[in-house]
Amino acid sequence: LFVFRPLAVVMGLNQYQVVGRKVPTETDPAPQIFRMRIFAPNEVTAKSRFWYFLHQYSKMKRSTGEILSVSEIRERNNRIVRNYGITIKYNSRSGTHNMYKEFRDTSLCGAVEKMYQDLAGRHRARFSSIQIIDAVVVPAGIKATKKFAPTEDDEVPPPAVVRPSVKQFLDSKIKFPLAHRITRPASKAFRKTFAVSRPTTFFS
Repeated sequence: LFVFRPLAVVMGLNQYQVVGRKVPTETDPAPQIFRMRIFAPNEVTAKSRFWYFLHQYSKMKRSTGEILSVSEIRERNNRIVRNYGITIKYNSRSGTHNMYKEFRDTSLCGAVEKMYQDLAGRHRARFSSIQIIDAVVVPAGIKATKKFAPTEDDEVPPPAVVRPSVKQFLDSKIKFPLAHRITRPASKAFRKTFAVSRPTTFFS
C-alpha cells in the first residue's frame, strides 16, 4: 500500500527570503525589486513559489525576471514557546476564503507546519492552495490579557491572543494532572520480571 504524503510534510518547512526583479532593459534599466518571505522545504520550492505569487501580483514570470538572492531565515532562539498568529488565504472547492489562526510552538516554521496540518484535517486544503499572507508573534502574559488604555499605552493597541485554544495556556500557574503514572525501579538491579501484586497506575 502506497500512501502519498506531501513533500512539505516529509522534509519539514524552512523560512526563506527571496529577492527578485524583472530583467533590466534599455527602457527600464532599474526595475522594481520584490522581496517575499516563503515557507518551503528547500530553496528550489521557495523560488518556484516566489514566481507563482509574483506572477499574480505583477505581470512577471521566470523567463522575464531574475532572482537576486535567496537566504534562509533561522530562529534566534527556538527553546521558548511563543504564540504565533497566521493570516492565510486558501482555495477550497467552493471558493476563496480568508482565515486567521493561532498556534503555540517554539519556532515559526513549526507553527506553519501545524497550520498546514490543521487545514488539511479540517478543510481538506492542499499545500499548493494555501497562501500565507502574514505570520507574526502574538504577545502573551499581561501584554495580551490587560485592557488597552490609550492614555497609558501607545496610540495603537498591541495585538493579543484571541483564540480560546491558545488563551487557555496563558496561565502562569497552569497544571497538568498525571492520571496514569507507571512506577519504575530506581536502578536496573531492582528490576523484576514477576511481581506479587498488580501495579497501581492511578494516583488521585
